[in-house]
Amino acid sequence: MACNITKVPLLRTITNRSFASAANVKPIGGVCDYEVNNSTVNGVLVTSAENNSPITRVSIIYRAGSRQECNDNQGVAHVLRICAGMTTKSASQFAITRNIQQVGASLHCTLDRETISYTLEGTRSAVEQVLPFLSSVATEQEFRPWEIADNIGRLRLELATRPPQLRTVDLLHKAAYRTALGNSLFIAKYNLEKVGPETLQHFVNCNLTADKATVVGLGIDAKELSYFVEKVKFRESSGTAINPSPYKGGEVRCDKGGDLAYVAIVGEGAGHNNMKEAAACAVLQKIFGTGSSAPYSVDHGLLRSSIKVTDSYAISGLNANYADTGLMGAMFVAPYGVAGQIAENVVDILKNGRVTDEWVNKGKNQLKVAVLLASENGKSVVRKLGQTGALTGSGISPIQYVNLVDSVTTQDVNNVLQKLGSKLSISSFGNLTCVPYLADLN
Repeated sequence: MACNITKVPLLRTITNRSFASAANVKPIGGVCDYEVNNSTVNGVLVTSAENNSPITRVSIIYRAGSRQECNDNQGVAHVLRICAGMTTKSASQFAITRNIQQVGASLHCTLDRETISYTLEGTRSAVEQVLPFLSSVATEQEFRPWEIADNIGRLRLELATRPPQLRTVDLLHKAAYRTALGNSLFIAKYNLEKVGPETLQHFVNCNLTADKATVVGLGIDAKELSYFVEKVKFRESSGTAINPSPYKGGEVRCDKGGDLAYVAIVGEGAGHNNMKEAAACAVLQKIFGTGSSAPYSVDHGLLRSSIKVTDSYAISGLNANYADTGLMGAMFVAPYGVAGQIAENVVDILKNGRVTDEWVNKGKNQLKVAVLLASENGKSVVRKLGQTGALTGSGISPIQYVNLVDSVTTQDVNNVLQKLGSKLSISSFGNLTCVPYLADLN
């Protein structure tokens, strides 16, 4: 039976809302070896890179994802993403959409657990014409009750169409962190009509401020980007701190029946505050396996090689890096009858596994290829520059990251693997008849 679990990006689960999109045109990526310039303008980090692409992308990123939610406003970040592009202080929803469409550009909003990003992309001349609308959408939000009400149906649709693997990852964060990073990327059904204009405006005023902002430009001159940032009127700092989110470990189960069980098993990984260890986690993910690298081929990762199950199943390494912590482990989907055996094998690898130089060299090569291929996709580059800039204070180029991967040793990877087994987190979704509890696996 076919399964696409290994094709779903699990590094950082991201949701997005796009609008005012032009016809789909395959962008030319430009060169992948370019210099990344980092500077500060009016207290805002500005990261730019000229990759000689005809497509320019400019993104305003705030360190204000679902991690910043509290009990009183659960789901506000999800609603904020849905509200991107609605009427602002200086432009109506119609004016924003019409003007961006007129020049053939597009504007979209993406959200993860730590950041929310507003990204404008198009040809160089098009982006230059509509940059003021990006500024308006990202810094001048005004929330009209009737516009929010019109999007309740969109929220219900997104909740109803979440794939099982995404729900499993969401539950995994709840098990591992409880609050802050444990907050879901999606609003709960019982809160659908409780997040109103006042809640949204308070969240924006506290979190979408200059001290939490980063501006990233790809395919644009550093001076031009700095000049744009000088004219943007960001909100002044509110003094709101980033919510702490220590790793705690635990288990969350959601029994939904059916024929399949979706299970994620992880330990504490590394955050962006330790880039060397985070790179070792990324190498270990490739060693575990992330699906076949060629059509019709077989995944020869460590997990697949170590699990002796005759039934069809899919398994992938899972790695998520946040500012100060991370998750590292594996996720699989299998017929419920063999899910228990696979879970036991995965836990044994996390607790007792060791990797050799051969495995590490293979993982490093696969990771470097993946990074360089991703650098040909402008959207991927802007997202990565924005995340590293917002969470570490400095964006790095793909070549710099490849050099970091080269410095990872076998001992670094084994140190990460040894750390994973000390305290596990497990989430499971689907038919859990044969899925063991965490206490039984320990």
